[in-house]
Amino acid sequence: MDTKLTKIALAFPGTYMTEQWGGAHVFKVGTQTHFKMFAILRPGANRLTVKAPNAEIRAMLFEVGVAEAHSHMPRGNWMVLLLDKLDIDDVSERMRASYDLVLRGLPKRVQATLL
Repeated sequence: MDTKLTKIALAFPGTYMTEQWGGAHVFKVGTQTHFKMFAILRPGANRLTVKAPNAEIRAMLFEVGVAEAHSHMPRGNWMVLLLDKLDIDDVSERMRASYDLVLRGLPKRVQATLL
């Protein structure tokens, strides 16, 4: 699933990937000087970190057992999706929602260059 998720993430406009934190694939949207992270994938770990649109959706995903809190990112509705409990379409939808949220947080002039 890692390869599929990488392809999905990199297909979003203005997206690129860096390797950080011991080989994690960090997906960002923006320019090299004005960017925001929208997903983190640690290859082989069956976990994808994304932002939830709001606290209610995040809580619902926790309740049904397909996501959990991120230990190092307690604010901003970040969560860890448990990839072995979701199908690729659900994960793709969650990644897109995270991308959309983060994109809206970029300066308007940066957004205009990406879309």
